[in-house]
Amino acid sequence: MKYLILSDIHSNYQAFTKILNTEKFDEVLFVGDIIGYGADPYFCYKKFLELGGTGVLGNHEQGVLEPETLTKFSENARKGILYTIKHIPKEYIDHMRILPAVLEMEDFVLCHAMLGNPLSFQYVFPENKDSIFLMESFEVLEKLGKKIQFTGHTHRPCIFKKREDEQIEVYPIHHGDIYLDDASYVINVGSVGQSRNGIPKAHYIVYDSVKRRIRFRALDYDIKEAADRILKADLPEFLGQRLYLGT
Repeated sequence: MKYLILSDIHSNYQAFTKILNTEKFDEVLFVGDIIGYGADPYFCYKKFLELGGTGVLGNHEQGVLEPETLTKFSENARKGILYTIKHIPKEYIDHMRILPAVLEMEDFVLCHAMLGNPLSFQYVFPENKDSIFLMESFEVLEKLGKKIQFTGHTHRPCIFKKREDEQIEVYPIHHGDIYLDDASYVINVGSVGQSRNGIPKAHYIVYDSVKRRIRFRALDYDIKEAADRILKADLPEFLGQRLYLGT
């Protein structure tokens, strides 16, 4: 089975559709934050539903569902969420309500952030391999009888590997193939629509569950169109500018 695994699309329809028009896959899975920041929450969520609507809740979807939590967001993020609320129909919001925080699949788990307390949306960056939140995720994985967690949230693709001696190795990566051994892994798939690893492309992975192969990919897409749409939507100019920088 080849899974196309996407996270943090953030209403960037140009990046999203470029991936769909490029990759071959059996099923698409979403690791949260389909909406927010960008100009096209309607088209992105519509496409998500057309592709099966299989995924987990991100913190930006939670912001749509619980506007009282918007004080926790940056000003730019808050404006993106309020824009989303105005531009998607009620049935999309109703669908968000049934998105799980954690989704168990055949041999892996999806969660937007860490598994210990998934709705607190803790950040674990590649430099945080000693994070207690990461350790908790590995502990929950073991309890679930799984070896792999796919996550997003930080917009920075990487692999955390837990060795037999309990030490954590980290591999920042944005393009290339990795074959998994029998260790436990927390794998950040990166961001489709707002990369923050200094590489201004659409980031995602394809997971072949038979070969146990993770294929990290980073695609060029029409950044100018995505940024122009942000300006036309009267969203903060910075949200368009950062697409060119990948930061």
